[in-house]
Amino acid sequence: MLKLAIVGDAHMQFDEEDVRYFNASDYAAVLFVGDLASKNPDSMFRLLPVINQLTKPAYLIPGNHDTTGVRALIGEITQNQFLINFGASSQPRRMQRLKAELTGATLCGYSLHELPGNLQMVAARPFSMGSTNRTVNFRPYLEKEYGVATLEQSRDKIISLIDRVSSPYIILAHHGPFGLGSKATDIWGADFLPKETDFGDHDLAEAIAYARSIGKPPLAVVAGHMHYPTKHGKKPKQWWVMQDAILYINAARWPRIFRQGDELLHHHVRLSLNAEDTARAEAVYVSAAGERLVHDDRAMAPE
Repeated sequence: MLKLAIVGDAHMQFDEEDVRYFNASDYAAVLFVGDLASKNPDSMFRLLPVINQLTKPAYLIPGNHDTTGVRALIGEITQNQFLINFGASSQPRRMQRLKAELTGATLCGYSLHELPGNLQMVAARPFSMGSTNRTVNFRPYLEKEYGVATLEQSRDKIISLIDRVSSPYIILAHHGPFGLGSKATDIWGADFLPKETDFGDHDLAEAIAYARSIGKPPLAVVAGHMHYPTKHGKKPKQWWVMQDAILYINAARWPRIFRQGDELLHHHVRLSLNAEDTARAEAVYVSAAGERLVHDDRAMAPE
């Protein structure tokens, strides 16, 4: 059985205890779904020396907080094109620094990767934060770096990777696909808008539909971005869904490191793949006393 560790939106919550645990584990690889940074996009660089201590193969797809800049983030939230363009000027510099200083993990985005255990991985669109108006987030950088200015171009780029990948494979993204529910408690439903809505990515959804149409579906789609529990009411949020024989995982539990009673718990998700190419997800809560596993699709804390 092949086991992969999935670290959700860390937002600066990843430390030496995590490194010791993962290095001593039987995981084949560690996948970071992005958003290493907190509110300050430069904060992520303080986390890189910790990640660089990992001895397991590791992979990171940047999230909407990684290298993007405060002005550009505000521009994306308010759909202010001036702020998006103005804020874009700092992203290439930060990306150069990220590529130079991240030595303990492979940087992903519109890319193919060979994982241990004869498993391949398609990395989808980096920096995604979703939208209701079918726009590409942080378009200035994506257009310059990848030639992607529209969701259609992004979809086609992901499809080209699916055409090249060999099965079995998984998909790594920061934000998940459209079509898995519109409630705030659904896996990628928005919990921060006046009206509940499906906030997932259309380009990724259409690429997955293409993969299914040619008989080449991924075993799993791994992402984050939408934190659980929900922002309003702190309700449990679905963190995994099985649909059309594809396992969808949202690993973004926040806070990732938290206290429960006298215990300090570190969260990640375990993706297990067996010889029959079936996938299973378990939330793992690690403390000094050991680890606890949760499989319930509405669980947000260990039992």
